[in-house]
Amino acid sequence: MNYVVRLGSLAFAVLAAGCATSEVSTSPPGSSISIVRLRSEPYSFTFVSGFNEPARLMVRDPATWQAVWVQTFRGASPLPPLPDIDFSREMVVVVALGSHSSGGYGILIEGASEAGADGVELAIHSISPGPKCGVTGAFTQPVDIARMPRRDGAVRFVERNEVTHCE
Repeated sequence: MNYVVRLGSLAFAVLAAGCATSEVSTSPPGSSISIVRLRSEPYSFTFVSGFNEPARLMVRDPATWQAVWVQTFRGASPLPPLPDIDFSREMVVVVALGSHSSGGYGILIEGASEAGADGVELAIHSISPGPKCGVTGAFTQPVDIARMPRRDGAVRFVERNEVTHCE
């Protein structure tokens, strides 16, 4: 029951975060927006998280950031320090693939671009293993996290799914 209440509170906080106001971009549609992934290697930020279901989140305030960070590291001890974000200038993108009963899965935030007067388009790349791939038997919940300049308009996630083919 406590998990359901926490997850409901997190969902409400994420929805409420979209109601804030800030600067509006003046770049033309299709212009690239700089993002900085919290992990520089081309792998998911973490493969074990508290995100059992797929998620696409835009975090625009400190309270939601704290809740999402705790969810990302649920079960970890000690909890890694929360990265500082200046939410007056930046926001955080969090994408989760959900639970899988093996390794070989991953998710990456590949990029962002302007999408109209006040919108943002985010490119997300999900990876899953093919039937002939050798994978670990470990339970995984891949998550990726990036920071980017704050935008308060609509967000559209453009998904690219890839199956790794192994011989």
